[in-house]
Order: sequence, then structure tokens, then C-alpha cells
Amino acid sequence: MQHEIDDIDKRILNILQEDATLPLKNISEQVHASVATCQRRIQFMMDTGVITKQVAIINPVELGFSLTTFVLIEMEKQNTALQEGFERLMNRLPNVMSCYEISGDFDFLLLVHAKNMEDYHRFTRDYLTFENNVRRFKSQFVMNFAKVGTKIELD
Repeated sequence: MQHEIDDIDKRILNILQEDATLPLKNISEQVHASVATCQRRIQFMMDTGVITKQVAIINPVELGFSLTTFVLIEMEKQNTALQEGFERLMNRLPNVMSCYEISGDFDFLLLVHAKNMEDYHRFTRDYLTFENNVRRFKSQFVMNFAKVGTKIELD
């Protein structure tokens, strides 16, 4: 369900997407609203799912994850139970950053961080198998991080 947000909410969201650690006092000054108003609005947006998480974004390479891969997945069988089972499995795996159900020739797109090729190979052997309803997969290795972001600019 889409939520209606006003200009103050949009400004709050833009600020939080840049730095969710800012004190409420700073946010309130920037959006020209009271601290209580900002706190109430942020809590409401969290409660309604507009804000899903407040996290730190890290550089995987700096922590030893030197291989980033987009993986296109084609399922063997197309049914809701098997696809939901695959989604649950991907949600449990810490090296799977994102799992999208997509249209076209493939069924899912994954974003996977691995320490190296051996680590990624182990992932494919353990999880991208017929036992998990995977017919085939195609790996697209990231050569360079030209832009990485999560911000949705609201105006």
C-alpha cells in the first residue's frame, strides 16, 4: 500500500537517507519542524513500512569480500511454493545481499558478495542446484563499483 507523505516527510526521508545517525535536533532544524514532530513522523513511517531499516552501508572490499556477482536464476519449475521456498533460502544466506523476482528469461536476480572465487563456487554448488529448483544460473561479475547507492531522492 502506498502511503501519502507531505513535504516535511520528504525532507526528513532525504536527510535520513544521507545520514540516519543525525540527531533529531539537527533534522528538525533542517526541516523547520519541532523535534517532537520529527520523532512522531519518523516513528509513523517506520510503523507503516515507509522506512524499513536504518543501517550502515559498508564497503565489501574493505572487509575482504573481493568478489561481487549479479546472478540470474532460471527455475526448473514455476509454482508459488517452490519459488517461495527459494526466496526463503536466499533470505537466510548472509552473502546474498538482494534477491529480486524478475520478468523475462530468468526468474530471479541475486546480488552476492563472496570473499573470492572459491567462496563463490562453494555458494553455487551448495545453493544453486537442482535440489533447490534451479535449472540454470548465469553469473555477471562486477568489475568496478562505478556507483552504489540506496537513496531515492524525494522532491
